[in-house]
Amino acid sequence: MKLFYKTFTVLTMLAGVVQAQIQKISYTTAEQQVIKMNRISPAASKQPDKIDLNGTWKFSPDINNQPADKNIQVPGEWVMQGFEVKNSVYAGYQKVFDVPASWKNKRVKLRFDAVYSDAEIWVNGKKTASHLGGFTPFEVDINQWVKWGGSNEVLVKVKSESKADSLASASTYAVHPLGGISRKAYVMALAPVNFAYADVKTILDKNYENSTVSTDVIIANEQDGKTNSLSLKAELFKADGTTPVTEKTINLDKAISKGEYLQQNISFDVVKPAKWDPEHPNLYMVKLSIIQAGKTEDVITKSIGFRQIEVRGNRVFVNNMPIKLRGICHHETMPLRGRSVGENMWEKDVELFREGNVNYFRTSHYPPAEELIDACNRLGMFLEVEAPFCWAENTAVPAGSEIYQTLMVDQTVDMVNYFRSNPSVLVWSMGNESGKYKEYFKETAKLIKAFDPTRPRNFSQYGPDADEGDLEITNHHYPGPTGPQTYRNYKRPIVFDEYVHLNAYNRLELVTDPGVRDAWGIGFESMWENMYRTDAVLGGAIWAGIDDTFFLPNGKTVGYGTWGPLDGWRRPKPEYWHMKKIYSPVKIKLAGNWVDGKVAVELENRLLFSNLNECKIAWTLAGESGLITADLKRNGKTTVNVNINKKPLSTDKMMIKVYDPRGVLIDVYEFAVVPTVTDLTAVAKTADQLWSYSQSGNTLTAKNGAVKVQLNLINGDVEQVSQNGKTVWNAGARLMVLPLTGEGRGTQMTGESQQFDPFTSVCKNRIVKDIKLVKAKNSFSLSVSDAYSEASGTTNYIFSANGTVKIDYQYTIQKEVNPRQWGLVFGLPDGFQELSWNRNAQWNYYPADHIGRPVGKASLTSANPVSGPAGPSKLPATAWSLDRNDLGTNDFRSTKMYINSAQLNNGTAAFKVVANGRQHIRAWKETTGIKTLVAGYSNMGAERFFRGHAEKMDHPLKAGDIIQDSITLQLK
Repeated sequence: MKLFYKTFTVLTMLAGVVQAQIQKISYTTAEQQVIKMNRISPAASKQPDKIDLNGTWKFSPDINNQPADKNIQVPGEWVMQGFEVKNSVYAGYQKVFDVPASWKNKRVKLRFDAVYSDAEIWVNGKKTASHLGGFTPFEVDINQWVKWGGSNEVLVKVKSESKADSLASASTYAVHPLGGISRKAYVMALAPVNFAYADVKTILDKNYENSTVSTDVIIANEQDGKTNSLSLKAELFKADGTTPVTEKTINLDKAISKGEYLQQNISFDVVKPAKWDPEHPNLYMVKLSIIQAGKTEDVITKSIGFRQIEVRGNRVFVNNMPIKLRGICHHETMPLRGRSVGENMWEKDVELFREGNVNYFRTSHYPPAEELIDACNRLGMFLEVEAPFCWAENTAVPAGSEIYQTLMVDQTVDMVNYFRSNPSVLVWSMGNESGKYKEYFKETAKLIKAFDPTRPRNFSQYGPDADEGDLEITNHHYPGPTGPQTYRNYKRPIVFDEYVHLNAYNRLELVTDPGVRDAWGIGFESMWENMYRTDAVLGGAIWAGIDDTFFLPNGKTVGYGTWGPLDGWRRPKPEYWHMKKIYSPVKIKLAGNWVDGKVAVELENRLLFSNLNECKIAWTLAGESGLITADLKRNGKTTVNVNINKKPLSTDKMMIKVYDPRGVLIDVYEFAVVPTVTDLTAVAKTADQLWSYSQSGNTLTAKNGAVKVQLNLINGDVEQVSQNGKTVWNAGARLMVLPLTGEGRGTQMTGESQQFDPFTSVCKNRIVKDIKLVKAKNSFSLSVSDAYSEASGTTNYIFSANGTVKIDYQYTIQKEVNPRQWGLVFGLPDGFQELSWNRNAQWNYYPADHIGRPVGKASLTSANPVSGPAGPSKLPATAWSLDRNDLGTNDFRSTKMYINSAQLNNGTAAFKVVANGRQHIRAWKETTGIKTLVAGYSNMGAERFFRGHAEKMDHPLKAGDIIQDSITLQLK
């Protein structure tokens, strides 16, 4: 590649001025377009000469009128630390630091990775710079103001409200002001001749085997005189930073005058490097050195990966392989910290989501911290990095104006400048859900294309035409289940970078029945399978990845709520397992029973870059274990036999664990390989005891041996059923036709009470029309005809002496309703606080604490304190399933769909439902005891952004429709 250089005059002089601003530099593209940008020194956080400014600062909520005399933590938001700053008032952060005398011959830069959102920087009483924009880094040359070998004071004046804030809608979005120094801060010392810019590109050859490493740098001369005999050295190491691969040195012919920059390219070839992709995150390290007159002046390092992105037709290729994005939308969020995260949460997030088979983050709706990018590089994760604009058309920024340059252009270019060398960055997003593309984004899109032609661009919007056909990738938010078919033959790749929205705003349903979170997996699986099979659909990003809920120090709860497969504390919720299973790139099915020492399993490889033989697939069964291997390329299927020497029992399960090429456990399967055998030969019956009857007032009592039934002859209610003297059922049954509900007080939580009344109402205004009894000696049966506002019909009961109760009901709907659930509700005594079940689940294996597991037990209570719909406000020590409200734990009160059997018990007596695999059960606590619904119908809930998927399961009822079911109870 041809070497080139160009010098530029410093746009703001480095000395001799009263006030400096953020330095500007210019980059010339290969097409000779000049792009001006804020200087952000490359690899700054890796500089050896650095003073960490994180920790305790002094703070004032009104720095122009009050001294900074309160302690505050940096990074952090002031609101989340209990401080109130009045609207449009500058708060103040003050910090004292020592500058070593040894730094006197260096250039001292003050660096902030993010200050939200309008900042003035003062050093030793002098205003040195200002910055507008809350999610992009900036640095200030403070050389002329520092005191060498002594104490220095930095004052940061910060206002949360600004046009940067309104363009991003970020405080509106988080429902609290985001003001503060929200990411890390430090002071660094650079050599007088230093790197002001560096970008490393890898260009693969036509066979995608060998590569050229092309590095563009801009060298700054910040020494007193001209440079002398400069050379530039590039070295390539393996990821350990010590194993050399290759190196190259070039001499720079042109001297750089004081205060000027030199742009230079250095390129070298690499033979058969290990390529980077999310399944093989192979990294190398580039070390760049500036040498002046034989002396090394400045050294920087960058982690790089060899990978190449291409858009061909309606598909995106990485390293010549078409990709499919299994994604989530990622906010930087913590319940007690707001948007300023800590505790190395960036790396934890990447680890948790890659274990959930996610291979793509969309950084909604702003550029992330460099720590997240670094984790994605190392651990393997594609990124769509989004500019900090959301609903931007609501803020006036006229094209060509100074404010347009500062906010739209500078923030976008800063984003690309900061992150462009990282292999994990796959796509640049212009912004989120904003109108007026031509007026706001067309210019920034052109700049990105010129600045970084190696990556495609996207405009994350409601529909595919929002970018006027301008970009390489288009998208559609919430396209619904017909989306894959709609875009099957689309000309551009399309990504659904918000889709299958989790249950969040239907808070009346969520507070009542967390089971809608488990049912969500039904709709998601159908959607993903259609997307996977549609080439033009690049993939999608679930909205969203992590709950966006903030617990303010004043006790208020704000944010959008519980929309993540992970809660804010990073605990897996029910949707996480569905995401892991549905996104799983290795599908395994049982292909046959155990026969003659073999079990056949079908394998499917949906990995993007890996042969299945790169995975570890381990099985265990009845004390035996082994590995399954198959030479299977992507999209391939095959059936293999697993040798099992000893015949397993029907109760033995074959467990298969799948580890991807990184060693990450990506899936678990469990199969019964030997059928159960049940002998249904009739057992000779003993002579039934005879029923006896007595009546006291309006109460009829029927007895047969250990069984006693008390019936209210006024309302037809079964008031008590007991066996062996223990009450098992003491109220009902009553018909429930529960409609789908709307949102609970809007989409956002704005600080008002988040307590919602449970949504458990049975049908209203019951009128009993007729009660028929059969008081025979050898049987007791009851028929109750009643009418409600919602329906009218009959419930028939047959009580057997052995404690079996057969209930048949049929009702005619009186008025139109789109139900969430319908069935009969039974009342049980307070002590029935354990629910157990066996059901036909969506998957054959679940974690032990998942509310949707096929077989399980759940307790009404747990040691956790009662929490509201937003979940616990303090770091919990237990699984999400044990969180609870007044109705019970999440596990206990969630609907268990498609049960074969289920029972509630108090330790000595049980209320058991013997079901048919098509019924559902839900239990909860009321003031009058325990209630349980045995439902003939249940669905995925009313979340409006998921409705397109959920409505496929709807069964709307109109007047005259009939609902009916048969329930078998075993009381013991």
